[in-house]
Amino acid sequence: MEILDEFLTSALTSDFFTGGLALGAFGIAAAFLRFAFMAFYRVIVRRVWVSLTLDNRSAAYRHFCIWMEQNKILSHSRHVRMTDGKWARGTKGYAPAPGQHWFFWRGKICRLERNINEKSKVGASQNQRPMEVLNITVLFGQVQTILDWIAEGRAISQAKDRIGPGLHILKGDWWDHVGDVPRRSIDTVLVDDDRIDKVLEDMRWFYGASDWYAERGVPWRRGYLLYGPPGTGKSSLIRALASELSLDIATLDIGRAALSDDDLREAMMCAPTRSLIAIEDVDAVFAQRKGGEKRSGVSFSGLLNAIDGVAAQEGRALVMTTNHKERLDPALIRPGRADVHTELGLVGAATARLLFERFFPGEADLASVFEQRLRGQRHSPAQIQGWLLANSADAQSAAQASGLECRLKDLAAE
Repeated sequence: MEILDEFLTSALTSDFFTGGLALGAFGIAAAFLRFAFMAFYRVIVRRVWVSLTLDNRSAAYRHFCIWMEQNKILSHSRHVRMTDGKWARGTKGYAPAPGQHWFFWRGKICRLERNINEKSKVGASQNQRPMEVLNITVLFGQVQTILDWIAEGRAISQAKDRIGPGLHILKGDWWDHVGDVPRRSIDTVLVDDDRIDKVLEDMRWFYGASDWYAERGVPWRRGYLLYGPPGTGKSSLIRALASELSLDIATLDIGRAALSDDDLREAMMCAPTRSLIAIEDVDAVFAQRKGGEKRSGVSFSGLLNAIDGVAAQEGRALVMTTNHKERLDPALIRPGRADVHTELGLVGAATARLLFERFFPGEADLASVFEQRLRGQRHSPAQIQGWLLANSADAQSAAQASGLECRLKDLAAE
């Protein structure tokens, strides 16, 4: 103890030791103050800043980019990144460089942070691109402010850039907007009566009937079954319905082996708003359900639960197509799952004439010849269109319909 007391006495009388002790105490105090300041700063930041994070797998990412370009948000940015095309669909071929970008918008201080992960890829295998993440932060703002910017971008896209229904395909656990498909008029889907108009009016009513369903305590769901031989316009009708009602198309390949029941249910629940969900050739997936091996990762019960289970989607019409209605299990097409059944069949001579007149406007006499040659026959619209395309440079030959007559004889022989 005496040795320790002597050491402390000697140390305390040393200017070097006391100076080091004071400096250490100052360092500890400074570290504590820095920690306290950073904690206080983080609390303040969380109180006064709001932020929203988007990645380029979502439609909201594209819409926000369109909003920025429309309002020239980063027109004065000194740090940009050149791209080999459109950096987001609907925008031009340049983009803000990775990192932080500050901008003012209607009296608010805003910050955009862009990150690119070259190792993570999104998109189809033949058109993959790096994962991009945008973090938008607004001082003294609200999340709704940023959501309004996204909604404005969506409106701009629909009014200006949209060439037709947006096509969304399920990629893993997210919906990928792969582009727009050309708009198609409902009049271009050929039938002999007004059944197409009835489907259109029924779907138009459905998308405006959320209150009607809510008042009656009924889930806001409606299913449509389109059936008939190949080439009768089932896929064309889906595009035409989406075009007429300004909807997007979310198409599901339930035959994909990697798709599970849970994936299907979540995909239908999270399908893009203002869209219709399309499952084409549904009979081909479960053709061997009875006594056969399951062909996909989706079970039959999983499909039924995804359509009308407790957690099934609402507010989006489901359209299924098949070439063979008789092969479908009655449980799949009962009311509540497929409420409207519409057959698209072969068409007669009068309807075929309408298509001829579209190919050869002003050729009324030849259209009459074409109709007479097909009198008593029925063909699929695809067959008629194929013949007219093959003879589009020669209205006289097209009117003779000799190729269509030969095809009818071949079908009869089969």
